[in-house]
Amino acid sequence: MALPTLAEESSLRDETAQQQQQQQAIQTRIDEADDETRELLTRLRDAQSSSQRLERYNNQLSSTLDEQQQRIDRQQHALETLDDTRDALPDTLQGMLDRLRALVEADMPFRHEERMARLDGLERTLADTSVSEEKRMEQLLSVWRAELDYGRNMDSWRGRLTQGDQQRDVQFLRMGRVGFYYLTPDGEQGGVWKNRDRQWHALDGAQRNMVNRGIRIANDQRAPELLSLPLSIEMDNAPSEAASQGASS
Repeated sequence: MALPTLAEESSLRDETAQQQQQQQAIQTRIDEADDETRELLTRLRDAQSSSQRLERYNNQLSSTLDEQQQRIDRQQHALETLDDTRDALPDTLQGMLDRLRALVEADMPFRHEERMARLDGLERTLADTSVSEEKRMEQLLSVWRAELDYGRNMDSWRGRLTQGDQQRDVQFLRMGRVGFYYLTPDGEQGGVWKNRDRQWHALDGAQRNMVNRGIRIANDQRAPELLSLPLSIEMDNAPSEAASQGASS
């Protein structure tokens, strides 16, 4: 067998080197294609994420615009009816005052003179044409809040009790809007106001002791506790005469 000549060996080496270069070039193009593919995938994911964020923003913006449009519509309607509202406001305020006065007159007569004086002052304010509508409404709401607050607290004060021709100094106790009591300074006499017949009813010794505890609680002289006392008003599902009334300072 004939051995390859030097020229043939040189040609074979050149061909092998060329093939290696071609393979390297192909591998480089493959690597570059992979890098480009990865970059395209990354861009695609970023674009999808941006699209989702934009869609969510558009949905939120659409909801906000709808709410703003509804608010604009309400304001426009309010402006269109403003004159009618202003014309009706004096009668509306007077009606609210009349209802409040009826409430006070039908309520337990605690601090009656003070409450009626407050209503009379409000009446004068509503009748004063120099007072702005805002000021009238503000004072009316203030009086309503004062009356509503009576239902959320307890109170005790010294005052004059009139029964027929007799007057005497006593200690009053009010428990929300459900209990109104008095106790003489010596603790020997006491009563509960009954709204159904608009008069005082005498309390026995144990009940007077409870009233005394309530007075001390109201004056921050005793820790809050449950007091068993007859109520001043009729309540559904309440015992006929005695009920446990929670006391709070």
